[in-house]
Amino acid sequence: MPRVNRTLVFVLLLVSSCAFLLFQIYYYRNYVSKQTGLHLLNPAGHVTSSQVQWQTLKKFLALAQHFRLAVFLADTTVLTLLSQDALRQRDRMIREPHCSFLCTGRPITSFALQANQWKLNPGFLLAAEQKGFELFEVRGHDPRLASLDTLSGEEIPLHFLFRLHGYIIHVVLLYERSGNYLWHGALRLKANMDRSFAPFKLLDYGRHAGAYERPELMLTVIDSLDIRVPRNISQYLVQQQRARYLECRYHDARSFLQLYPDDSSTAAVEFRRKAKALLNLAARTLGELDIPFWISSGTCLGITCF
Repeated sequence: MPRVNRTLVFVLLLVSSCAFLLFQIYYYRNYVSKQTGLHLLNPAGHVTSSQVQWQTLKKFLALAQHFRLAVFLADTTVLTLLSQDALRQRDRMIREPHCSFLCTGRPITSFALQANQWKLNPGFLLAAEQKGFELFEVRGHDPRLASLDTLSGEEIPLHFLFRLHGYIIHVVLLYERSGNYLWHGALRLKANMDRSFAPFKLLDYGRHAGAYERPELMLTVIDSLDIRVPRNISQYLVQQQRARYLECRYHDARSFLQLYPDDSSTAAVEFRRKAKALLNLAARTLGELDIPFWISSGTCLGITCF
């Protein structure tokens, strides 16, 4: 009988210990780890700059999640730190433990958003202002309507900059173009805009327009924050370096077509279809092999871009 009691006590202690351990893990995961950045001070007892930056990012991401804006991390510095080569060397780097990746020492963090998910909701901007954010919006002509004279003057939002505590969150809007790719416009400041709002020369995006393949995204946790990132970070970074986009010169193209009208015969249409299919196959094949290529001559470099 005493043996049975000792076994029973042992089993009860084991079950209780396991349950308590699971409770500790759950509590740390859902409460402590989410608030680590809020309680880390420097030796002098002051809030660090990286903590302020972390809190700024947390506020912005919470707003985006609340309004269902699926922003994804597009910051080249942070994505480079997240790449596999950098992860192998992470242990050798001396960084603040609560913000190892997002707090890079730069005053700007870049995100991107597919424009079809953006709705100019006054509630989002009002909520951002209530959280203390200052807003800077850059608009530009919609190139998708540039070939239509009556609509060529319409403007669309291209870039949003949110400033809080001296830190800038840059949101780049990506628009879907007819070639099944994503495009963002250049960031051009008008004469009446505040050029001191942000260090514009440090922005990753905006020096020129860019074109990207649609990235596959995944949701992950970075420095205790839920953030979407491109699944293939290295491929995205390579695209970002080569993403400069040259818009069609619609006026010149229109003048050219007036002098040399488009051939709409069956043979010409079939020839163009085969040529496009061949170009698409060549580009896809070279892209899958990671072989850089460019167009060196031919009508694709000309002005007939309709």
